[in-house]
Amino acid sequence: MTLRILHVARSIQPEAGSVGVCLRGLFSALETRGIESEALSADGSEAARMDVGNDAAQETDGLFAKVSQVDIVHLHGCDHGLTRSVARAARRNGKPYVVSPHGSLTPGRYNRRTWKDKVQAVLGTRRWIRRASAIIALNEREAADLRKRRVHSKVVTLPYGLSFDDYDPVEGVDPTAPTVPNGRCLLMLAPIEPIEGCVVLLKAFAELGRDVEGWSIVLAGPNPGPWRNMLEAAVRRKGGDGRVSFIAAPDVAAQRALLTRASVVAAPSLHIRPPVSILQALASRTPVVATNLVAPDGLDGSVRVCDPTRSELREALRSVVRLDDAARVSIGEQARSAAASLFDWSVLADRYVQLYQNL
Repeated sequence: MTLRILHVARSIQPEAGSVGVCLRGLFSALETRGIESEALSADGSEAARMDVGNDAAQETDGLFAKVSQVDIVHLHGCDHGLTRSVARAARRNGKPYVVSPHGSLTPGRYNRRTWKDKVQAVLGTRRWIRRASAIIALNEREAADLRKRRVHSKVVTLPYGLSFDDYDPVEGVDPTAPTVPNGRCLLMLAPIEPIEGCVVLLKAFAELGRDVEGWSIVLAGPNPGPWRNMLEAAVRRKGGDGRVSFIAAPDVAAQRALLTRASVVAAPSLHIRPPVSILQALASRTPVVATNLVAPDGLDGSVRVCDPTRSELREALRSVVRLDDAARVSIGEQARSAAASLFDWSVLADRYVQLYQNL
């Protein structure tokens, strides 16, 4: 019997840092293994086999009917209202569902539990999480936290992957590709907001001094709040507008073009997040510096990992930018091979198949 999986996310659009970048490859890999995927998003964005938009997502009867047509529900993220509604519809239909919280169930500087959260926990209003068949952690760090706090009796570590072949070099230059300053480039691909570490990254970069002479830094991604305008104003005040660029990267083509120009990719996240840009950088053979909150498991030596502090990030960056170009190229080639053996969907999708079949 063919399994049908409903994937639910805030968005399926392949914005920089979005799991939509990864999910499309998962859908294709599952299809080759006889598993059909449908997608439902809070913003109504479209993806493979998806034909439901915002209006249907907001209709209780529509959700119930949609969930009734699938065998399993996978909630990617649980920080928006759609997840609870779909979980409720899954329970009404008797369908199993799993939750990938993306760090939203782990307390932190940008995810503190308010008094309202504590009251809700006492009243049991988050029981839809406990009623899930499993909670899916991005890495062992998140899994350990979830187990320690007994969020759920079954916590499974299952990372996201990428179709690495999609990031092989292509000939020619895309005339629509984003333009970046000449010279060596430090790239961050993520939403422009503090939780992603963009402020810490800018400060650490500035403190590198002569080590980054001739370098520029590019922050590429969506702007979900006022942060880009605030950061641009701060950069201008400090006279750094010629070396710091803010660019939209709304699709994989734009992200690939930026990765082609990047000398180093930074993932300075200050909270547990999906490691989308790290996977893209590894697939593109670009060296990566990442905090230990977001770095995927199993890549010791392939990614420069540091604590999520400005001083640690600064020194991790320094260790990479001081290398000559040939050394960085060698690091990127070796890291690509190691990462592909773990995170290419051709390998990783089988673990998702096993999870779904066990349900």
